[in-house]
Amino acid sequence: MSTPTGTTAKPARKRVQAMAQGRGAGERLIVPLAFDTAASISARPLDDFRHDPTQLANGLLELHRAVGSDGICCALGGEHPSEAGGPLDIELLCAPGTRVSAGLEACRRLRATVGDAAALLAGVTGPATLAARFDTDFATATAAFTALVKRYCDAGCDVIVVFEESQPGDADAWTDALRTAGNIARFHRALALSWDRDGPLPQPVKVELSAHAAGAGVITTTGPVAADESIETLRAWVAGLRA
Repeated sequence: MSTPTGTTAKPARKRVQAMAQGRGAGERLIVPLAFDTAASISARPLDDFRHDPTQLANGLLELHRAVGSDGICCALGGEHPSEAGGPLDIELLCAPGTRVSAGLEACRRLRATVGDAAALLAGVTGPATLAARFDTDFATATAAFTALVKRYCDAGCDVIVVFEESQPGDADAWTDALRTAGNIARFHRALALSWDRDGPLPQPVKVELSAHAAGAGVITTTGPVAADESIETLRAWVAGLRA
């Protein structure tokens, strides 16, 4: 298999910026969705790890260095009504002590540490799922969703992946919401992707941990990696994709 253009020529963040600007047709970025796996490095209970920005930043950085990936998965959703403590409100979602707050702070710290050498990826819950989880109208969910996208981009994220568990009730409104997310990301020279639904955003290239071949684009595992997955398996996956 030929090596895509720019795989080693540009720092990881520059590759994403090229993709976001429509100049990265041959670029690739390898990022395992190994958010919870980093907790094993910190030897902390998973729930504590998810809510502690210091442990998050340190564990994710150590995992990144151990497996040699191009990017770091620094957040994977986690916006829940019980955690927010009430109605769907961006300030409640991002209040100190929440998973979102910890993820945003970890992004800021990692951005300052890795510079352009690594890209930062954040998984964000989509508007249809937010509307269902919080039992609210789609306009309110869309406002919270786009605000989350902006906050992650402001924190230094290079790739936003939208996860939807619920079927959009209004396809046109959902499409508009994702297009807005794409525009916000593009303004920040970042890339917005849709994980599991066809729509206005492209999807990542999903590769099984047992596979070692893929083309260009943002290459991820086929889902979030289990917390107890071995570092050696992840290292071999990354190395195999580069071979």
